[in-house]
Amino acid sequence: MRAFIGNGTLPAVPVRQGNLICRQKRLGTMPRSLLFVPANVERFVRKAPETGADAVVLDLEDSVPEGAKDDARARLGRAADEIRSRSGQLLAVRVNSVGTPHFRGDVRAAAEAGIEVLVLPKCDGPEDLVRMREVSSEVGATFRVIALIESPRGVLAAPAIASEEGVVGLAFGKYDFALSMGALPSSNLNVLVPKSLVAIAAKARGLLALDTPYAALNDPEGLRAEALEAKSLGYDGKFAVHPAQVPLINEVFSPSEEDVRWAEMVVDVLDRARKTGRASAELQGTMVDEVHYRIAKRVLEMRAAHSGSESVK
Repeated sequence: MRAFIGNGTLPAVPVRQGNLICRQKRLGTMPRSLLFVPANVERFVRKAPETGADAVVLDLEDSVPEGAKDDARARLGRAADEIRSRSGQLLAVRVNSVGTPHFRGDVRAAAEAGIEVLVLPKCDGPEDLVRMREVSSEVGATFRVIALIESPRGVLAAPAIASEEGVVGLAFGKYDFALSMGALPSSNLNVLVPKSLVAIAAKARGLLALDTPYAALNDPEGLRAEALEAKSLGYDGKFAVHPAQVPLINEVFSPSEEDVRWAEMVVDVLDRARKTGRASAELQGTMVDEVHYRIAKRVLEMRAAHSGSESVK
């Protein structure tokens, strides 16, 4: 039996009201694949709606050279309009981190482009989210945030980051984390613990958990292995750095035909058991009960949510 995490939609923003947490409007289908696209490269922007990615993250950070930052911001609105006009993909922007001179301009450009979701890199603690909200307020915008955790400090602060207003997801950044630790990113073993902690912090708050990109472009088996590992840790999806990675990521983070058949059998056998007053039943030599029923229902909901998706549009 495979376990699935996630409820099929991008989590709502937690808004504090005393000791209560209220959930705001959801943002549609939960993204499995989030493709980074440099905002200043028009041919990549034009290609984005055809990739099958659930979300496009227009990038102003790492994929944009320092000397092209202003140009990328200037092109952001046109890039966003291009994608909106041709697809229903979730659209986000990765801004430069809070401590850079580009941050304020990036947030303003995202607001002017009508962006609703920001990916905030190198998020080290709640203070970064506070600063982001201050700048957002100055430009008259409100954003939902995927906090990208890329340092030991950020990992230790992950529960506090996940509790901040506006945060809808946590993402783990393997490469910058390895740099912070003085380690090489050649093995997942040295990031297994922090990667797990980020997922746990996200799930404890009912948020989306997103895995680091896979840098090797011609290694589908390596990508599959890393995505499967992330899924086993509770991650809902993964960032992509090339369109060729998208179909495989979508496949891994979707229920397989085997998963769906199992889920259908669980629902059927337990529905019949309940009619006779029983709360559990045997299915192919295994006892199934309420927790299996809930997992099965979630598998079927995820399948329905992505039933109209295509690996390449």
